[in-house]
Amino acid sequence: MNDSWVVLGKVVKAQGLRGEVKVQSEIEDPENFLLPGLSLRCGDGSFQPLAVEKYRTQKGGFILTLSGCDSIDRAQVLIGCELVCRGSQLPILPDDEYYHFQLLGLPVFDYQGQKLGKLTEIMVTAAHEIYVVQPQSGDNIEGEVLLPVVASYILEIDLDAGKIIVDPSGEGGLPAEARARLSP
Repeated sequence: MNDSWVVLGKVVKAQGLRGEVKVQSEIEDPENFLLPGLSLRCGDGSFQPLAVEKYRTQKGGFILTLSGCDSIDRAQVLIGCELVCRGSQLPILPDDEYYHFQLLGLPVFDYQGQKLGKLTEIMVTAAHEIYVVQPQSGDNIEGEVLLPVVASYILEIDLDAGKIIVDPSGEGGLPAEARARLSP
């Protein structure tokens, strides 16, 4: 697994007088806040070791109790800092599941081999995620492509080869004659 720094969340405000912080995060498993070896990466680029004692969910984020942060003054200093860990520290996911950091920046090709651009953003919606693909200079398309993360659009994610294969039409990459044979 990639061993780059992975952002688990960002401190957005102090919460209460006892030093808790509110963290904005899109992680699915808040137990990741309890991983050993977490750090705070602050705006000046410095890193501080971090231990989360406990967490709870709150509308729009998480409230964390941090070891050694016992006052509102200490908590306010942390606003803007990111909670980070090494990619190798994250739990291994089941097959066909990926962390966002593994996918962002990968080149995206259609099933015929045409490069569409690179994955620049993953939007989280209630129904499913949406991949935002931005064309790069020399790519064969103009304008961004939005792809729902469902099997008929996302045909293959190959981390070893470093690419994503898609069908922008959502027809699963089948040639027209094959689609016609399958239609009632």
